[in-house]
Amino acid sequence: MDGWLNIYKPRGISSARAVAIVKRILGHPKTGHTGTLDLEAEGVLPLAIGEATKLVKFLMDAKKTYIFNIKFGAQTDTGDSAGKIIASTDILPSKEDCKNICEKFIGTITQTPPIYSALKVNGERAYKLARANISVELTKRQIQIYKLRLLEFDNINYTAKFEAECSKGTYIRTLAEDIALSLQSLGFVVELRREAVGIFKASDAINIETICASSGEASYKLLKDKSLKIEAVLDDILVLNATDEQARKIRYGQKCFFELKADIDSVWIRHNGMILAIGSISDNCFNSSRVFNIIQNKENSDVDYR
Repeated sequence: MDGWLNIYKPRGISSARAVAIVKRILGHPKTGHTGTLDLEAEGVLPLAIGEATKLVKFLMDAKKTYIFNIKFGAQTDTGDSAGKIIASTDILPSKEDCKNICEKFIGTITQTPPIYSALKVNGERAYKLARANISVELTKRQIQIYKLRLLEFDNINYTAKFEAECSKGTYIRTLAEDIALSLQSLGFVVELRREAVGIFKASDAINIETICASSGEASYKLLKDKSLKIEAVLDDILVLNATDEQARKIRYGQKCFFELKADIDSVWIRHNGMILAIGSISDNCFNSSRVFNIIQNKENSDVDYR
């Protein structure tokens, strides 16, 4: 299989575990995801299968949407409910405070990633160093918050539910802590759900628990039927159709020309209804960055469903 799968990862299993389950069902093809979801988080986990892994970068750069709940009045060492409380306060915000603070975070902001993250420090995961009580200092980064709004407020338990649309590299646990600090309070995430990654929405996702509940052959068929074409993530990029001769030149790395009036930074080439390559065009010459080797009508009789 070459394409994309929109997987819904439930809370309590790791992203790596979700990927391993899908790989086993599909017969262990090359598989990649577009951003880890924390163990305590749930939601959309798009998977690139086979030749689609060549386009992971395009989805990594896509906007992401999260819904998260902040519990005010305390701070944990992990930024979520899985951690230990390390500080507390009696200062608690109101619903109006939470609603008004959103505007402050929209735009370009600076974040320091949490020490309990999958970022690597000298070759080691930051969370592993943190668990070993090794001091970790992570570099600040600039991220984009395109939308932030308050959805609900509980004035009994002092929790607030927010929706955020953001760029790659955004840590929602850090955003939650920063929101609480801006409200002169402390807070941590008690629920986190990724609602969307680019074109992939939670409402269309296949729950990993549903996949596991099916038999081997049935789960394979479910994934195959729900898969999207490789080019699905290129919906906003220009496509050009290649002749047989142009396709041959592109496959063999030879110069191939298309008659266009301007240079194009990103374009993908289609041949016989399938994606052939992606790249750019300069002076009418196609410059390939990736060529796709897709076999039509590939049989899957060698898949081991055990």
